[in-house]
Amino acid sequence: MSVYKKIDEHLYASRYFYLLAATLLMVFLASFFPDRSNYFINELTFSLFMLANINFIRHNKRIIIIMILFALFSVLMAWVPNESSLGQKFLVSERIIVIIFISIIIYLIISQIAKSKIVTVNMILGVITIYILFGLMAGDCNQLIYYFDTHAFTGNIDPTDISDLRYYSYVTMTTLGYGDISPDGALARSVSTFIALTGQLYLVIIMALIIGKFLKD
Repeated sequence: MSVYKKIDEHLYASRYFYLLAATLLMVFLASFFPDRSNYFINELTFSLFMLANINFIRHNKRIIIIMILFALFSVLMAWVPNESSLGQKFLVSERIIVIIFISIIIYLIISQIAKSKIVTVNMILGVITIYILFGLMAGDCNQLIYYFDTHAFTGNIDPTDISDLRYYSYVTMTTLGYGDISPDGALARSVSTFIALTGQLYLVIIMALIIGKFLKD
């Protein structure tokens, strides 16, 4: 067996681990760099995140081409500053594509978990990844709301930094509710309610699913 084939098989066999690792890096790494704009941390971690997603689905011939196109567009736009004219022009389409992309990944992970007859390490990694991906998707949704209505949220928000509304989405999803950022518009409140309910229902449903599979082992 060639070295390339061994690496290829390893990457795919460990796809759940690499996807979770890339997702965690995208969420948390920027926090360790206060002046992260000088280090392109968000752009690098997002690019790694997209590569990990492509590695996860690359054997799915039905959707791989369109997902690669989505990923290429999103990665290219991620390197364009949001405050630039080009960044503002494509911000909405970029966010929508990322939301669709993450939704498909979540669906594929859920379908693989549902088909599994036993509790495996990959299943646990997938369950964790879905929860974090949902927070990322919620952050993009809130970014879109804020783009069209700058009064939709009140608090300490930097309009050029998606990490603020991403942080707010995780706080809402986990029902921590610190209060430093709050929804102030009808749509923002409705979406926040949906995020909070979905975050809690997911934990209940997924725990029931895992326990059910564990008892069948």
